[in-house]
Amino acid sequence: KHFFIDEFQDTSVMQWQNLIPLIDNSLASEDLMGIRGSLMIVGDPKQSIYRWRGGKAEQFIALSKDYNPFSNPDKLLVNLGRNFRSYSQVVDFNNGFFSFLSGQFEDPDYRELYLNNSSQEQNDKKGGYVNISFIPDAQQEEDEESTDKEQLYLEAVLETINKVRTNGFKYKDIVLLTRKRRPGVLLATYLTEKGIPILSSETLLIENAAEVKLIVNLLRYLKSNENIEAKAHFLYFVPHNNLPPDGVHNFIADGMAQPDEEALEAWLAGYNIHISFKNCRKRSLYEAVETIVAAFIREKSNQSYVQYFLDLVLERDVRVQSGITDFLDYWDTNGSKFSIPSPEGNDAVRIMTIHKSKGLEFPVVIFPFAEEDYSKAPRSKMWLDMDDDDFEFQKALIDSKKEVAEYGEKASQLFFTKAQEELLDNINVLYVALTRAEEQLYIISNRNFTSKGDLTNNMSSYFIKYLMDKALFDNTVGEYHFGSPVKISGDSEESGPQKTIEVVKENFDPRDIKIAQRESLMWGTNQLKAIEFGNVLHEILSFVKTESDVPLALMKAVESGLITHSQEADVEKTLRDIIFHPELNIFFGEGNTVLNEQSIIGNGLPTLKPDRVAINGSKAYLLDYKTGTHLSKYEKQLAGYAGALQQMGFEVAKKTLVYIGEDINVVNL
Repeated sequence: KHFFIDEFQDTSVMQWQNLIPLIDNSLASEDLMGIRGSLMIVGDPKQSIYRWRGGKAEQFIALSKDYNPFSNPDKLLVNLGRNFRSYSQVVDFNNGFFSFLSGQFEDPDYRELYLNNSSQEQNDKKGGYVNISFIPDAQQEEDEESTDKEQLYLEAVLETINKVRTNGFKYKDIVLLTRKRRPGVLLATYLTEKGIPILSSETLLIENAAEVKLIVNLLRYLKSNENIEAKAHFLYFVPHNNLPPDGVHNFIADGMAQPDEEALEAWLAGYNIHISFKNCRKRSLYEAVETIVAAFIREKSNQSYVQYFLDLVLERDVRVQSGITDFLDYWDTNGSKFSIPSPEGNDAVRIMTIHKSKGLEFPVVIFPFAEEDYSKAPRSKMWLDMDDDDFEFQKALIDSKKEVAEYGEKASQLFFTKAQEELLDNINVLYVALTRAEEQLYIISNRNFTSKGDLTNNMSSYFIKYLMDKALFDNTVGEYHFGSPVKISGDSEESGPQKTIEVVKENFDPRDIKIAQRESLMWGTNQLKAIEFGNVLHEILSFVKTESDVPLALMKAVESGLITHSQEADVEKTLRDIIFHPELNIFFGEGNTVLNEQSIIGNGLPTLKPDRVAINGSKAYLLDYKTGTHLSKYEKQLAGYAGALQQMGFEVAKKTLVYIGEDINVVNL
């Protein structure tokens, strides 16, 4: 009966047209209580930046005026005028700037949107700071992708970050916003070289981690030791983890000079890197990668990337029994898609596109490269109705360019509409960028004038015209200030250094695996059936903390195929025999904190996993399930668990072994 649509400005025409009849039925009808359905739409046409994927702000603008597609005429328009995000100086600047930009529109609806609907009321956050700066003039080089201007932008960003840090902000308070991906890559590369910690979508891609590149190129070398390029690449990345004393270049040259695989292995051993490429090829994909990690990667800086890559390899190995060749084919196609989750709390400057920043907020926003040349934007297409009888088709797909206005009245109106839509989209993107800031906003642009002294059709012209309108612009001044740059807000909560669980390396030699040859002697015997039954109960008990968990545990066991419906009654009886056993009821009491099969990780010690630990205050009750006959090694195992719990500060009040088979045998230690 009641509908809520958020971010309506990004709703496509098709989506909206499909929803209208469904919603209209609800709005027009009443329930038994005489209550009609309702629709709440929330959004902001000024933040409509997804026209390229169907979003159309004009739908929202029309709804806010006289248009109503529903049979129910009742409509209420509510403007949320207060800005709860930004400090007063940021709000004032954006109010003035975007009200001024409304004059760029010829379309009355668009002009009204920014003239009267962009101003926001201040909240109780007073102060803040806005800075508009222009880089010095630079000459464009022949290669337009590489300019002195880009270097000036990069230097300006670094200088701004240092200023912001001096004013009391942390790296993690700062975000760099770019319209396109390429400037973000330039910023990430430059700032990394300058020692600034950064966090961006590019830095989170596992394919960009040096450790992953090392592993992948070693796999290529394992595929073919005649792959000289792969050999050179993996030698290049080895020094990232084991810096050779004679320098990187000499290290690579010496490695490339090794005549064969055996010589290369012996040479690597001199750097304390021990590996047998021949043995790697004999192993499964996952074991080969684990061997590479153990031999080459000893630093802990990028464990997250290594662990994610290992998980990916294991998934492919298990799912499709992937070999080295198959995995490399898969990686070449899909490697660029994988990234680790963004670690929260890291003190690093974030870099993201404006589109990704939508809906977010940041204490300090730096918006460099703020001079997009709209005249060089990819030329869009539009459909033109053909009225002339000389043509044998009704519509033509043409470029959106000024000459279209000379094709007749319909073409002229179509071009006007298209041009105004593109202008709205560009200003909307700018609006999203400049309204992400909470306390401080830095805009870094360029003075773009023609040889005749006229402003170009460029984003930078908006800032220059605004400063001119305020009688502030001076071509000799490179920086304009609004407010004070002194930090007002309190320090953000310190998260401290993040603790990362290290990669667990379980390298083993297949020769260590021993076949239990006597097991076949029990096949088909009652003893084996009892052991199998005990193992099944053991697994089901891992789902049980108290007696109330038994029904759900049985349902899981049936659904997973662990037991059949016909076995359910027998299993339930045995479970309750264990739970209500007079010597075991302490382990299943309601007042305990129960940990089933939880690992105990000790510093430098092997990982322990007791079947059940019940904790009550400072006391711990230790229970382990077994099958078969009682062995002394089980007592030693339980003693090891108890020792670990005592090191954790618990008093081990009871240690018990339960043998599950044809009968339930309890052994208290």
